[in-house]
Amino acid sequence: MRALRKVQHVWAVLAGAVYQMSSLLLRYRKILWATTRVEMKKRYAGSAFGMVWVFLYPALLLSVYLFVYTVIFGMRFPGFSQLDYVIYVFCGLIPYLGFVEAVTASCVAVKQNIHLIKNVMLPIELIPMRVVVVSIVTQLVSMVILLILIMLNGSVSPYIVGLPLVLGLQVLALWGLAWMLSALGVLLLDVSYFANLFVLLLMFVSPIGFKPEMIPDSFSFMVYLNPIYYMTEMFRATMLYGNWPTVKVFTIYAVLCLGTFVLGSVFFLRFKDYLTDYE
Repeated sequence: MRALRKVQHVWAVLAGAVYQMSSLLLRYRKILWATTRVEMKKRYAGSAFGMVWVFLYPALLLSVYLFVYTVIFGMRFPGFSQLDYVIYVFCGLIPYLGFVEAVTASCVAVKQNIHLIKNVMLPIELIPMRVVVVSIVTQLVSMVILLILIMLNGSVSPYIVGLPLVLGLQVLALWGLAWMLSALGVLLLDVSYFANLFVLLLMFVSPIGFKPEMIPDSFSFMVYLNPIYYMTEMFRATMLYGNWPTVKVFTIYAVLCLGTFVLGSVFFLRFKDYLTDYE
């Protein structure tokens, strides 16, 4: 009976946190979008190209990564044309870069925007959420470039209709991560350094420019324990492979995303009072 009460208590805490965060999002969705647009304009304010950088930056960044994979590393797949390989890399690279931007910016989100919370009475939960939305906007622009390449290659998958679901789960996971990292960034000043190092390491062990089966069996666990693997597989399935991923891949991806959202909600609400008193 005591164990049952503990389970019920944990479930109530988790459900309550998710409900509170979801209600907050619905209530302040217009403010969230408005502050996101302000943040995007502020990012490129004073530059010669202005908002053109929203399109120019991801295009140049993708070109740099592509040069590294195709020219420096000389990666090629048997039976793949050069454009096929470009699309394969971009399908994994674009969501990864969105993940990296959200993670690194989240670590200092609350610390850098504490004035908004104190002076504008902006709900503190929206600060990490805005960071994620900004990163997703950049990712969406990159995905438009990718979709143009896919259409030029004549390889549009009918499973692309599942792309909003895959993207939506990614947003939920990033919100959960952003809540946790932004809170930890106030509590532990070294979090941003560890996060930057961690996402750099993830790039080299994630199947972005190579296929998972190219990894020796003795090191294959490094791929299958990597959450980025499941994210890239989901995006490639909807845009490239022409078939829905296995039940195992989809289940793990969905559980990771939803679980991260729930844990992030609970963690942030647990330390919310401390964060609002931060000076």
